This record gives sequence, structure tokens and C-alpha cells, in this order.
Amino acid sequence: MEVSPFQSALESWAKIFEGKLTDNTIKFDNALGKGTIKGFQCNEYIEVFCFKFHLKQKITTSGKKLSEIAEFRPIFFGDPDGNKTLGIEQDQDNELDEVTVENFPILTQGVFATNSKDSMTWDFNPNRDIHFISIRIKDSHFKELIKKSPNVEKIFSDEKSYYIFEEFDPIMHGMFWRIYTFKEDEVFLNELVHACALHLLAVFFSKIHEREELLESNKYPINTKAVFMARTILKKELNKQIHIDDLARECGLSASRLRALYKQVFGITIHQFHQNVRLDEARTLLRGGEKTMSMIAMDLGFSSASHFSAAFKKQFGYTPREFKDNLNISR
Repeated sequence: MEVSPFQSALESWAKIFEGKLTDNTIKFDNALGKGTIKGFQCNEYIEVFCFKFHLKQKITTSGKKLSEIAEFRPIFFGDPDGNKTLGIEQDQDNELDEVTVENFPILTQGVFATNSKDSMTWDFNPNRDIHFISIRIKDSHFKELIKKSPNVEKIFSDEKSYYIFEEFDPIMHGMFWRIYTFKEDEVFLNELVHACALHLLAVFFSKIHEREELLESNKYPINTKAVFMARTILKKELNKQIHIDDLARECGLSASRLRALYKQVFGITIHQFHQNVRLDEARTLLRGGEKTMSMIAMDLGFSSASHFSAAFKKQFGYTPREFKDNLNISR
């Protein structure tokens, strides 16, 4: 009897974690760690795998061990508190004979999709609770979905490798965790998981649809390590404006290439991302109430309090003063 891709996927994951597979659920409690992997075959086009585990030791595996993956397109949704890395075997410059493996944090803050699935390597690190969801779309259905938007179809074109990352918004974050709250004896469990999966996919594709066209960036081969390194630096360096030339030099790319690749992977410019992170931090500091607006402006590298106020209002629709006044009223 021929084994279905869904069953084959479960059996592959069961081998990796040395777990027992029963009724589409893998459970393991061994030297590797403890956890569960639940599979939901929603219909012939959509499959969902929910991972929840805590490891005692690092586990590394590769996409080559998941041979069934070729029939489906996996899109990965990750817990913001996760602790995973994904490696992509790639020839960065398309000129080197040596194939390298780039490792970077994945599933730590949102959604990740790539068509380089056959060369993926996964590192699951120990001593942390890990949650992530793989929503697998049958290839033919995936192609029908992306045809709804010329922009999405272009971004997910298989003419060359793509690596697409999108941060969770609050609704996606809530829907992600909703899947983990369903009771095992829920009569309509499969339907509820399917509904959540469709919502996550729809929001993800909608966000990709809203991205500007990336014609210029498509001419560059992806250097995953560099763009994620840049993102890490931007999230840490909140006390000053970042100069693209300096950032590119630190990441080992030209400024034009880093600028284009960053927009291609994250759908946002380097400047706008850094501005967003600084303004989010400003709101956190305003809620804390320990610093004045002038102090916050200085700490976050704005040239003046008025510059900070103007940027804040443009981003959120109200000034820092109005935000603080509303906080005081609600307390």
C-alpha cells in the first residue's frame, strides 16, 4: 500500500525525534527531550504540523531527510520566544565551486518561506520550550493561490531562489497561539485548525501582496547571513542613526546590494525598519514613565525632540505627548 505524503512526513519527523507515532501524533520522552508533533490533514491541499517540545540536546536535521516535502510547499510560522536556526546550503555568488551553509535565526518572530527546501538544515537548540507550525500547501494549490496577485506571483517565482520573511502582527500572533489552545477531544478540532491555518496563510499572502515590486533587488543572489546580520544589528543599535555604508561594510556587502536584498527578504527598507524599531522602543519607554520625551529622543538617536515628535506622530497618528496623556487618563 502506497504511503501518503502526509503519513510519510509524520514518519520522517518521528525518526528524527525518535518518537512514537499514533493517530497522527508523535510523542517522545527520551534522551533527546520531551514533546509532541501533531499532524492535521485538513484536506487534499492543506496539511498542518504543530511542534511543541523541550530538548535536552541539540538536534540537527536536513530537508533531504524529508523527501515527501517535494509535493508540498511548507510555510513556517514561529513562536517569538523560539530558539531555532535554519541553514541554507547555497552558492552565494553563483561563481564558487564550494557550497556553503548559512545559518541564521528562523521562526523567531514570524513567517518564513523559501523554495530552497531541499537544501535546508535545521538546528533545534536545547533547554528552551519550542513552538512552531508548518503549514504545507500542495504545489498545484500554492500556484493557484499566488496567481491571485501578480506581485505575490513574482516574489514567489521559482525562476530563482527566494527567502521571504514577514513579522507577526498581533492578529497573526493570536491566531498562532490559538492553535495550541484547542483541546484534543474537540469534536471539530481538524476544522478549527484548518480555519486558523487558512487565516494565517491569507494574512501572510496579503502582507506579501502589499509589498512594493522588487524589480531591482531580484538581480542579486541572496546572502541570507548578511541580511539577517543586518537586521540583528539594527535591532540592537537603537541609540543612533545607522549609516547604510557602515552597516553594509560590517555585513560584508556593498550598500546597494544590502539595501536591495534587505527589501527583498523583509519587504521593508533598512531605514524604515530601524525607524520602526526605535519608535516601538519609544512607546515602551513612554509607558514606563521614567524618562522625559527629550531624554527618550536623545537615547534613541533623534536629532531633536521635535524630530522625534514628528516621526512618532507620522508612525502612530498621535504625538508622544498625546500618547502619554492618554496613558495617564487610563490609569
